Amino acid sequence: MAPCSQHFGKRAISQSTDGRFFSAQPHKNIVRILTIGHIIAGGSAKLATGSAGATIGGEEPFPAGLRDAYLARARLVKIRRGQIIIAEGSDSTEVYLICSGRVQISLFSPHGREVILREMGPNLIFGELAAIDRQARSANVVALEDSQLAHMRGEDFLLFLGEVPQAGLWMSQLLVARIRNLTARAFELATLPVAGRVHSELLRLARETGVEDDRLVIQPMPTHADLAARIGTHREAVTRELNLLAGEGIVRQSGRKVEILSVARLRALYDRIRH
Repeated sequence: MAPCSQHFGKRAISQSTDGRFFSAQPHKNIVRILTIGHIIAGGSAKLATGSAGATIGGEEPFPAGLRDAYLARARLVKIRRGQIIIAEGSDSTEVYLICSGRVQISLFSPHGREVILREMGPNLIFGELAAIDRQARSANVVALEDSQLAHMRGEDFLLFLGEVPQAGLWMSQLLVARIRNLTARAFELATLPVAGRVHSELLRLARETGVEDDRLVIQPMPTHADLAARIGTHREAVTRELNLLAGEGIVRQSGRKVEILSVARLRALYDRIRH
């Protein structure tokens, strides 16, 4: 797939000139927690890391034809790691397509604790809820690495959905996939022990690699603290469960790289716990 920059020419810009889009505030290291209520309230911000061409939690990346039509109406912007793209509670309505890089979506409690809702990668969009319902932003979005985004105003996005064939249907299917994923995640948090939630998250990460072999590599692997934030537990519990899987010869971890030695055995463990 061609990079976004090939669709823009002179309209491509290196940095936003509108203060509503980006802030230079750095992303802070803050204690991460996760609850079922936060996951459900987060709207579109709830899935695991994605990459171009992979199915993310049942969510398909932007179809090529619709992507080209979107890019023809959008503006390109490059942002730096740590920049805030969307602030919770703001009244902006811009919609963003990730051309390259990764972003993190989160909320902050009144006491300053950060709730990680989701990380997103290339060929996924975010910000569509405010464009559709015109309500305040429901979460913060920050760049995890230097990124390139294609954005358009909310009103232009609504025109895109109404005027481009199949765009409205695709948006409906996208939102349905996200609701289904939320339902599954809420069920897991309410019913599964930590071991089952760790297994489930590893299987999600495995699916997102796009590799269908029984043996695959996840890199970069989320930190144990970030993984804990996704599944509603603490870092020590994640470390313990990963060590148990390593002892059984199912995974092997080195730094931010995890090798799943047998997806089938991992899935069998998960199925036993779930049923």
